[in-house]
Amino acid sequence: MSIAELEKMWKEFSNLSINSNDEIEEDFYWWEKGTYRFDIWHWFDEKLPNGLIIDFNFV
Repeated sequence: MSIAELEKMWKEFSNLSINSNDEIEEDFYWWEKGTYRFDIWHWFDEKLPNGLIIDFNFV
């Protein structure tokens, strides 16, 4: 999966509704509604060569 594809997914992820338990409120790709959002963050961090902070310029 390319960085461009991951960035597209990240932008879509940022538009998801998150409940007060930090769970997504709708299915997102292969994650089901109710998935803990930080689990998804960790998935992105592992897929990016330099992690979320560096590859998506979160500094």
